[in-house]
Amino acid sequence: MKEKEKSDGPWTRFQRELDEEELRDPDIVTVFKLIWVSIRQFFVERPGQIIGSAFILLMVWGTHGKMELLGFVWPDWRGPGSDPGTRPNLIGGIPWDHELISYCAGAVILVGIPVLLIKYGLKDRLANYGLGLPPRGKRALAFLAFLALTLLSLPAFYLGTFDPGMRHLYPLYGEFSGPWAFVLYELSYLPFFLAIEFIFRGYLLFGLAGVRDLEISGTGGGFPGKFYFHRYALLIQMLSYTAWHLGKPIPELWGTLVWGLAAGALAYAVRSIWPVVLSHWLLNVFMDAVISRPFS
Repeated sequence: MKEKEKSDGPWTRFQRELDEEELRDPDIVTVFKLIWVSIRQFFVERPGQIIGSAFILLMVWGTHGKMELLGFVWPDWRGPGSDPGTRPNLIGGIPWDHELISYCAGAVILVGIPVLLIKYGLKDRLANYGLGLPPRGKRALAFLAFLALTLLSLPAFYLGTFDPGMRHLYPLYGEFSGPWAFVLYELSYLPFFLAIEFIFRGYLLFGLAGVRDLEISGTGGGFPGKFYFHRYALLIQMLSYTAWHLGKPIPELWGTLVWGLAAGALAYAVRSIWPVVLSHWLLNVFMDAVISRPFS
């Protein structure tokens, strides 16, 4: 570190931009500057705003959507997958009420709030984050990719139904009184897949891949080139998606590596998350049906 900078006071050094020379000869001030620079990017740069808000929103939704924080203010809350025989009923006439609340809350937290951030914070179009239908020139590709993703994934989802961990976990609500109860439950399951696909394949993937140098110039980041993240956005969303699944049964956890890449590539190629949302939902409906056999 330069001798003049070493002689400066801690506050003066803290305000100065962090550079490689300081990192080669760090001290305690450098440590605090690294923390501050990371936090600051949540507010001053679009990549930081997207990553930071996605991280916080996923924490609010909780482990696999269990919304543990809700239990501190609502003692009757048990979360999705809890024992229907022992938990309090929260919505009269709906046995899978804990699941329904989690699924709908996920759509509000992971889709509704980012939509507001996109429109009023980032001042961008929702279609730029995959929420629009595939453009006219990409609709045939979107349909073919949807079929390919669904059909190629079907054997893996079927084989997963033989795993004891998967059979124990799914369906998250597994006590259906008949076929119609199963159908209604699976329809209420759809918001879950909108939430999970949008936060990773829409908000993170489209948001990071579309960040340009001019949006980060003068704030300490960015390199020459068309995009700031470009291809690496696909890996970033896959890493986040896989981390969110930690604690899930082994077949599902390892399957996220393949699904995260394939679904992300499909959504980004056709500029829409909807083919992926529909495929993911239908595959899980199929898996739930095989495990619970509501129509037998």
